[in-house]
Amino acid sequence: MSKNEKIINLTRNKTKQLSLTLNDELVEKFRKACEINKVKSTQLFELWMIEYLDKNDLL
Repeated sequence: MSKNEKIINLTRNKTKQLSLTLNDELVEKFRKACEINKVKSTQLFELWMIEYLDKNDLL
């Protein structure tokens, strides 16, 4: 399976929820940045997770 196919599979069939405890100001600034850039926060988290997996040769 190619890396692209693995990434597509990892971003489908979402069954897990992630709960984070973060600073209120950090979250509000992040939400505002997401709104300005017209991106969903979950999309960014998925991207960061995939990049981290790739960096650690886990894709």
